[in-house]
Amino acid sequence: MNWSLNKFMLAAVLLSLLVLTVWLPNALVTPANVLRPGGQNEPDYIIRNFTVTAMNQAGLPKYELSADTLVHYPERKSAILTDPRLIQYTPGAPAVYTSALHGLVYNNGKDLLMTGDVRVVRGQDSKAPAGQITTNQLRILLD
Repeated sequence: MNWSLNKFMLAAVLLSLLVLTVWLPNALVTPANVLRPGGQNEPDYIIRNFTVTAMNQAGLPKYELSADTLVHYPERKSAILTDPRLIQYTPGAPAVYTSALHGLVYNNGKDLLMTGDVRVVRGQDSKAPAGQITTNQLRILLD
């Protein structure tokens, strides 16, 4: 009985991830277009306090992206983030934590531009010491 409940929970989690995998790339795309005056770039939705987790082919977390606010603009096919936080996971290595004041997701959800007080922190492991980088702008390739 417990085994079937575990299977059901795993199937529910995988189905949720599949839905996010299909939705997120379509919702967050390229910054090539700039905002134009005249109301053509009204956001079609706003999400507050969200977290999305992308999985690798082995079913393990690849990265986790969260932010206080996501504002999606269909005309620009991009999303603006407020206070974005990204955790990147690599098997056998410490997680890398990146935060900033602002972010822009574009290119079908494959690129993240973080701006304003960008901080990247990596923990120590047996292969490398811990490290921290600060900058004003950082482009991260998510896929």
